[in-house]
Amino acid sequence: MEQGVSFFCPAYNDEGNIRGTVECALGTFQKLSLDHEIVVVEDGSPDGTAEVADQLAREYLTVRVVHHEKNRGYGGALRSGFREARNFPLVTYTDGDGQYDFAEFEKLFNAWEEGYCVIGYRLYRAEGFRRDFQNKVYGFMLRLMFGLHVRDVNCSMKLFQRSDLDRIEIRSDSSFLDGEVLIKLRKLGVPLKEVPVHHYPRLHGEASGTRASVILPTIRDMFTYRVRRR
Repeated sequence: MEQGVSFFCPAYNDEGNIRGTVECALGTFQKLSLDHEIVVVEDGSPDGTAEVADQLAREYLTVRVVHHEKNRGYGGALRSGFREARNFPLVTYTDGDGQYDFAEFEKLFNAWEEGYCVIGYRLYRAEGFRRDFQNKVYGFMLRLMFGLHVRDVNCSMKLFQRSDLDRIEIRSDSSFLDGEVLIKLRKLGVPLKEVPVHHYPRLHGEASGTRASVILPTIRDMFTYRVRRR
């Protein structure tokens, strides 16, 4: 397979983070001699994220920005990213908040074999007990309801083949989207590899993952998908 990577990153209130994420990705792809595109999905941030992202697109030819006029939430940003990042055979993403070191993409790329999906799992979650507990409960529910056995479904370091993504329809608008994609790929028989990655505290902006406005739509989409499968 010809090697080239489409990379996207959702960004919301990441004015102080997005430049570091994008420039780390650029350096990583240069090190690995990979053709690439970088898509920043700017999700209607009230801070200066849009301005920083647009400046990056002016500075680097392989960077472009997708703007949401209104905030669509994490799942909506992921959907836009999966739709827009389609110019190369491989697709990867991470969040724009700087909590992952995208240089570790090299681990995912080295583990990748044609036909596989490679997903990261966090060795340690930097956000404390509450988020770690929430993640474990969510993972348990996905195993119980869908038979999805992965260490860390919402780890934002993943590597897909575009051809596999084109075989599925993504319908979720919430953080369940990560789970939906993996469940559907497994149903198609796509094997998964898991790779450990590090996780770091957010240095700028405010995380929103524990808000009811994030959790409740995730639960809604999870049970909606469960009903549709019957």
